[in-house]
Amino acid sequence: MKPRCALLAALVAFNARELAAQATTYRGAGFEVSSTSVRQAGGRFVATAAGRDTIYSTYPRAAREVHFKFALNGIDNEFPPGIEHTINLRPQGGRLVTPLYAFAVPPTPSLPRPEDAREGGDGTAQVTIRLDMRAVKQRIASRGYYDPPLGARVTTLESVWVIGDTDPLIWDARSLRAGMPQELKDADGDGVYEVTLPFKTEYLRPRAADGRAMWARRLDLSAFPTLESKQPLFDALYRMSLEELQELRRPDGALSAGAKWPGVWTRDVSLSAVLALALIAPDAVRASLLMKVDSTGRIIQDTGTGGSWPISTDRMTWALAAWEVFAVTGDTVWLRNAYGIISRSAEADRHAAVDASTGLMRGESSFLDWREQSYPRWMQPADIYQSENLGTNAVHMGAYGVLAQMARALGEPSAAWDARADSIRRGLHEYLWQPALGYHAQYRYGRVAMTTSPRAELLGESLAMLYGAADGGRSAPPRVAFGVPTFWPFIAGEPFYHNATIWPFVTAYWTWASAERGDVDAVAHGLATTARAGALFLTNKENMVAETGHFEGTALNSDRQLWSVAGTLAMTYRVLFGMRVLSDRLVFRPVVPEVFGGERVLRGVRYRGATLTVTLRGTGTHVMRATLDGRVMSAAEVPATLMGAHDVLMELDGAAASGAAVSSGAGAAAGAAAGASAGAERLRGRVVAAAFAPATPSMALRVAGRDTTLTWAAVPSAVRYVVYRDGRAVDTVKTPSKAVRSASALSEYQVLALDARGLASFLSEPVRVVAAGAEIVSRPPGAPLRLERTLNTSVMWDIAVPRDGRYALDARYANGNGPINTEDKAAVRTLLIDGREAGVLVMPQRGSGRWGEFGFSNAITLDLRAGRHAVEVRYAPLDRNMNGVESTAVLEGLRATRVP
Repeated sequence: MKPRCALLAALVAFNARELAAQATTYRGAGFEVSSTSVRQAGGRFVATAAGRDTIYSTYPRAAREVHFKFALNGIDNEFPPGIEHTINLRPQGGRLVTPLYAFAVPPTPSLPRPEDAREGGDGTAQVTIRLDMRAVKQRIASRGYYDPPLGARVTTLESVWVIGDTDPLIWDARSLRAGMPQELKDADGDGVYEVTLPFKTEYLRPRAADGRAMWARRLDLSAFPTLESKQPLFDALYRMSLEELQELRRPDGALSAGAKWPGVWTRDVSLSAVLALALIAPDAVRASLLMKVDSTGRIIQDTGTGGSWPISTDRMTWALAAWEVFAVTGDTVWLRNAYGIISRSAEADRHAAVDASTGLMRGESSFLDWREQSYPRWMQPADIYQSENLGTNAVHMGAYGVLAQMARALGEPSAAWDARADSIRRGLHEYLWQPALGYHAQYRYGRVAMTTSPRAELLGESLAMLYGAADGGRSAPPRVAFGVPTFWPFIAGEPFYHNATIWPFVTAYWTWASAERGDVDAVAHGLATTARAGALFLTNKENMVAETGHFEGTALNSDRQLWSVAGTLAMTYRVLFGMRVLSDRLVFRPVVPEVFGGERVLRGVRYRGATLTVTLRGTGTHVMRATLDGRVMSAAEVPATLMGAHDVLMELDGAAASGAAVSSGAGAAAGAAAGASAGAERLRGRVVAAAFAPATPSMALRVAGRDTTLTWAAVPSAVRYVVYRDGRAVDTVKTPSKAVRSASALSEYQVLALDARGLASFLSEPVRVVAAGAEIVSRPPGAPLRLERTLNTSVMWDIAVPRDGRYALDARYANGNGPINTEDKAAVRTLLIDGREAGVLVMPQRGSGRWGEFGFSNAITLDLRAGRHAVEVRYAPLDRNMNGVESTAVLEGLRATRVP
């Protein structure tokens, strides 16, 4: 009787735990998640899993977005790239009338809420687009002309057009012709132009008979591992994500970046591969990666700010993905090929982007490449190149670690690669770690003198933790209610895309990084917020507004975004099952919060020559017992030599690690920069409100006789200002002015605004105060000179330096090969002084056709003795840009400024 009673008691306890697991709900701010459903806004919006292959949602369906601008006289002249109008096609009764737009007035960021969205009709809608042209016409009438934001002066208003991305609109204004339907008319002469056009409404998901939106699986998923648990909602989201992955597979076998992004993007596919896709689709990842290698065998940096590489250098995400493919498959041919590609790319990056003084790599923030959405507006592409970013450096650190592992696997020397990874690791600790805040700074930025932006940048923080930053285990940046923001605090007045948004793949990386250190609270938050978005939206959206958790209101948004798909899958593979693929084994480090407990079974996991069925039981952060085919293992891992079908069973110990993170050190400098105080401790690792930092001041220099004063307009919400000289805080003032002393060399002054919460603005654009004789401008013979790949490949002249000192050298140049936001024609040249390489001059694109608009390159700082020095600007083999053919700039001369 006693054994039978014990068995009965055990069964009762087991059933109680299973019922508790099904009933337990994660409660967030405004939403809750259970094993079968998501509820938001007090139950107004509900998503319910009806089994593993169907989800119903009462949330507003994702409507078709239309992005557009207006064009005067058939010229795209309303806004610079990156600014446009947006409407969501939710017609009522087959019609939709837009707000009344005013020409050249940028849209203000709005906060649409799901409560305000009305379900629109299906089919074709008649959309009336309205534009107020009265101000433009009045300007022409009074002055005889109107200067639009782009293009030539308008003296007569001949026609008004709408251009855009959705049929029947087109983006190419040059294709517009008289009589085409996209022309607006002022029928009654009141200055308001209108046109009505038919648009096809498209919703990703159909409605069920009861009016709810519905996802129902259509595709065969048998090629992937199957997941079964006591939580149907999570099983269904897993299967929905696998189906969306299938839909993203292109005819050539590669993977699209999203429903709106049919191309293959280096960082998108690479970061997706690391999250999950190399584990389950290594062939598709391999095909995608090979499409991102150029004819010289280097990794392609996708088009970007100022003409791509080396303004952006995060192409090295490719290396992280390549390693995952090898680790999963054991393909040594791939390993050898990938090692060559990565090492060639790394050498070019070291040539063009390393800062020897810090050990860090230069280049734009990884994935945050919409300039003004993550940088102050004063920063030019050359300034962005000069910056040293957390996420980009974490990528390079990881890539060097990958190169070291590959070298060891191939029997090649690895010490140099390890040393480079260590150099970045030290640089992150010394120059970006903020002990007073408990997380790394977003980036270092400036012109000659560099300062940190103390914002938290969450992808960078996650990658730094995963790839071994010295302070990663202590990192605890703030989160928001609906997930993990791209960075925090946000930038006021800028559109919501990279700014003030949540990207689910960033949440996934942070959740994985949190699992690495056993932060169960952060893991539970990541699992719940990912489930909320996927279930309510019925797709893996590209992004959402941080404050509302809603997918409408962002500047661009795609369904089934590749890295969002990968992020949802990573919650199963990387977090709950804790899969880590090493060079010689597959390791399991599961982390299961109590509210998401219950048995899970993952069948059909392919690893090298083995196919695994993995069963996970319990909650906690440590595996108490692990077996392989019933035999107890000393660790929860399987060797790479394992062949055939096998069963892995893991039981967790139920212990939940604390979610609190403790950091040490006073961090006075970082605290001053951020306005940090006791409030910094309160924000560490907590869920905080969406918050916008004060606006960036605009500083000017006023000289009256012997008096020199810095002035700036008062910033709303600012309670004090911190004045910087040469990258260091020198004074705090309450009024918007500061008297400064004369300089003995170059002094760069900046100011930031602090509000009552202690949140800081960006620093203002540096104002140069230059001592007499401290600045030398020299021009090569025949300047300005056109530098091309085969013309003026070596330009030589002398420069006279009046006294010993440290000098910042930059080039005055023009590059009209393309706009500042895209393409791949940044001009790169090597600067040599007295025959020795001093650094690289990066001359980004400054606007299409703007060959008469000059600016300055990045600054190279070095010591010079008094006297004459030989200068050479050379096109070297490693200066080859991503275009490979067009690498043109007009060089006017070189500026050498003595610095402290």
